[in-house]
Amino acid sequence: MLKKNSNKKLIRRYHPDYPLQGTALDLPISEVLTFSVKQRQTYIDRVLTEFAKIIKKNEMALKNRVSFASEMRDLRKLVRLPYDRYLFLDELTYKRNVLGKGSPGASHTYWSRTLNWQMATTAGDLPDDITKKDPKLVKKLNRYLDSNYDGVFSLNRSKKKSITTIQAILSYLQVETHVGTAFPPFHARFLAEQFLPHDSDCLIVDPCAGWGGRLLGSLCVNRQHSVTYVGVDPEKRNKNTYENLLGRVRKYLRDEIEGDRFMEIYYRPFEDWIKSASAKKYLGKVDLVVTSPPYFSAEVYNTKNKNQSANRYRTYDNWRDKFYYSLVKGAFDLLKSGGVFVLNIADVSSARTLERDARVLARQVGFRNAGFYKLAMSVAPGVRTALKHKVIVDGAEFKHEPVFCFRR
Repeated sequence: MLKKNSNKKLIRRYHPDYPLQGTALDLPISEVLTFSVKQRQTYIDRVLTEFAKIIKKNEMALKNRVSFASEMRDLRKLVRLPYDRYLFLDELTYKRNVLGKGSPGASHTYWSRTLNWQMATTAGDLPDDITKKDPKLVKKLNRYLDSNYDGVFSLNRSKKKSITTIQAILSYLQVETHVGTAFPPFHARFLAEQFLPHDSDCLIVDPCAGWGGRLLGSLCVNRQHSVTYVGVDPEKRNKNTYENLLGRVRKYLRDEIEGDRFMEIYYRPFEDWIKSASAKKYLGKVDLVVTSPPYFSAEVYNTKNKNQSANRYRTYDNWRDKFYYSLVKGAFDLLKSGGVFVLNIADVSSARTLERDARVLARQVGFRNAGFYKLAMSVAPGVRTALKHKVIVDGAEFKHEPVFCFRR
């Protein structure tokens, strides 16, 4: 049992698969569940202290490392499986338009594992909350680790008894604060298969490149012709992620993909880039514009980056007029006749008309409807899903986010 004044050293591995792996704090779940209230409080305090040290070194991550072999198996499935393998029937509407969970390609977040958990969300700013030992966070962890708490979100009811308590805490933090999510590459590949031409080179633009899921999925499309992905994003710290994903495709998937694959990234806000000389060469020439922009202030990928849209435009009305409109109008101007704009976005508490405004703005600039898909997501335990965002696949309930498709 961990004691407050334990002399046992926090011995770290050189490259741990997760923070604090193999240390004195990396305890079995069964042991932590026997802690008294005081012992549990001491344990949480020490864990947060060590996490803060790792954060200061910029080495914190909520997700495990992925081995090269596991990553390659995942990527080959991403390429080899039929592109509609994860397109399911919604049993509420009897339409086959649900982009289901569990698709391959999720290993791509390995390349951004020390970054993609740092976004500020409606649930808070996790790096700041950990460093300052925010009372609300401490209270949540106390309840989570309490053997007497029998709620749907408790370690006591965890089905993953084989993992350690540190792993369980990392997983809990990710789910509870809604961080570390990324667009599924397999669904990006599905959308590219649906809307890219089969008889010519393909050009894709992503106005909000994010964590690279759409980059990877787009480049894994089944085409003999070349495919070029052009990403735009104000966050330059994702540069390493993009370059490594392109490298994986070019070096290790050459036997799986026939045509050449190219990438260009512009590290600027889209509303500025679309007016630039570099954007003009793409106007009217793009086959597919696909993106999932920040949901106003629900996802602030870097609170210190003044070019992030929510930092730049503090009210929703200003954000809609200066960023959202520029995004939709820019997509229209980039696309060739018949090209498609795919937009994944959902209403959030700070912007309850994101979905409606997507359709309004699309009509306003001249788009017409080209389809609609539902991106299935897990329902948090104890949370009821509104009917308009509910889907049922094989008897299981999921919430969904809309994926709007508009044609020029």
